[in-house]
Amino acid sequence: HYYITNNLSYLMNRDPISKTYSAATTPICLTVTSLSILLVNEFFGYSQYVKPVTKTLASFSFLYLGVNYGLVNSAQGNYVFIGLVLSAIGDVMLLSLKPHFFQIGAFFFLLAHLMYCGAFITTGISIKWFLMSIVVVGPAAIIVYKYVLPYTTGLMRKLVITYSIAISWMMAFASGSYGYSGKTWLLAAAFLFYVSDLFVARQRFIKRCFLNSLCGLTLYYAAQLMFAISPAIDF
Repeated sequence: HYYITNNLSYLMNRDPISKTYSAATTPICLTVTSLSILLVNEFFGYSQYVKPVTKTLASFSFLYLGVNYGLVNSAQGNYVFIGLVLSAIGDVMLLSLKPHFFQIGAFFFLLAHLMYCGAFITTGISIKWFLMSIVVVGPAAIIVYKYVLPYTTGLMRKLVITYSIAISWMMAFASGSYGYSGKTWLLAAAFLFYVSDLFVARQRFIKRCFLNSLCGLTLYYAAQLMFAISPAIDF
């Protein structure tokens, strides 16, 4: 009885950082392992059945991680968690190469970006940083239009334009939130998500190659894991 009581006391009172690492180990390892298998399969082209399994597991892992870190226990966390759920649905939709599935998936990711915008607004926004960011992401969006739009038509073109606006707003709000709170973690997560979308666009519309998958998927899952553990990070 004495041994059990002492160990329970240790587990409840141990350093918060140790708790953070312990809670993150399993889902992060599962994500990294699934992503590694997925990328190896993409490179060598072993089996078409590997991608659905590994990608779904990786996406499930960041959802589990978000629940484990209590995202649903705060207003900001609720926005982030909904964004993670929408992203996971988008992941499943993008498993298909059919245009309508891609459009549905992109729509869910668009909604995810809007949820992250809500999370940043909840934190507080520095108008100065928000406006400075607009000056940067505005020209970047124009460059994306220039290189991607020629490869799109009809509904897909409208979706690409709307999506580009959404990710630009997300970066602007992320910068505004950083200017208000001084915390870099969520800004870094938003930036990784933003850049990963550029690789997705390049893969889908311009040139299909392994580099797009390697960079896009790695940055994407890193961003989602960062969003998921954000309640435990204070910088």
